[in-house]
Amino acid sequence: MSGKPLRLESGHARMLGRIAGLLLLSLALPACGSLPEIRPSPLPGQADIRERCRSFFPDGPHALTHVIEARLPDESRMSAMGIVLVDPSRQRVHSVIATVEGFVLFDARHQGVLTVNRAVGPFASPDFAEGIMADVRMVFLPPPGRLTAAGLLESGFPVCRYEDDAGRVRDVLAGRDFAWAVHQYGGSHSLSHRVGAYSRNAAGFPERIEISRHDFPRYGLRLTLLQAERIPADDARLRP
Repeated sequence: MSGKPLRLESGHARMLGRIAGLLLLSLALPACGSLPEIRPSPLPGQADIRERCRSFFPDGPHALTHVIEARLPDESRMSAMGIVLVDPSRQRVHSVIATVEGFVLFDARHQGVLTVNRAVGPFASPDFAEGIMADVRMVFLPPPGRLTAAGLLESGFPVCRYEDDAGRVRDVLAGRDFAWAVHQYGGSHSLSHRVGAYSRNAAGFPERIEISRHDFPRYGLRLTLLQAERIPADDARLRP
């Protein structure tokens, strides 16, 4: 992905994207407690799938602003603004979440280790803070670990599978036009995190992202894109 400050698509295009994305991703949901089977794709289709999986993540430093609707671990709901700074080449992310009035609820960085600068309310929970930053990395950084398979699910949905050193498996589901998704599985191969992205704009960024965590602590996030812009690699906001 690459981008300059952008304009959102028309309402008609967004609606088509949402419908197509929901239909495609619903076909790709895995059975509980098992990894979906990946079938080989005839070459050169397999190489094309790998390239599409990589294309969903920013190709350089970017700043992204979203409206966030959150379902918190205690089942309460809140709305906030979120800014994410991401530098994929250095595996660096910086996330700030604030109220619409500008009060900062959460400010954290991750580059190898998590550093929390500020966390109040539900974000003060270490598990919740760690989960939020794991979600940010899942959405905006390519999967860690090695690529172990690329092909098609039983539904025909293209997928790339990655596995890290801890045995966690992450599937990137590569929708062609409107949607993509990331599913992460724990050690028992049960689904622990799910990300769904819908309505990619002309710059390649999804206008809506939905995140759900299925293990502890359970919560859900919906992000609506306001702005995405490329920033210099030496931007002061990216410094540790």
